[in-house]
Amino acid sequence: MYEIRKEKRNPEKLQVLLSRMAEPPLTETASTENVSSHGLRVRTEQAWKLGAHVIVQSSANELWAQGTVVYCRALLDNKFAIGLVLTARTGAWIMR
Repeated sequence: MYEIRKEKRNPEKLQVLLSRMAEPPLTETASTENVSSHGLRVRTEQAWKLGAHVIVQSSANELWAQGTVVYCRALLDNKFAIGLVLTARTGAWIMR
């Protein structure tokens, strides 16, 4: 896992739809702050529970991923930053 954390992150700003894979369902429109081939940092309006399994879809539905929430940090503007480790994905999440 340590080697994955050293992986270069790109500051991609993508609009995404986050959906919790458990009950009760939770869906939120959010945006990425950075991406790597193994994970995403996403800015959200609400807190997400550690260990939650989520589906992430890009706004144009050309990219999707499954992931797990590995951290959720409160930000100063009453928003949250969540870290997702990807367990499955399609497409090139890293664009540049």
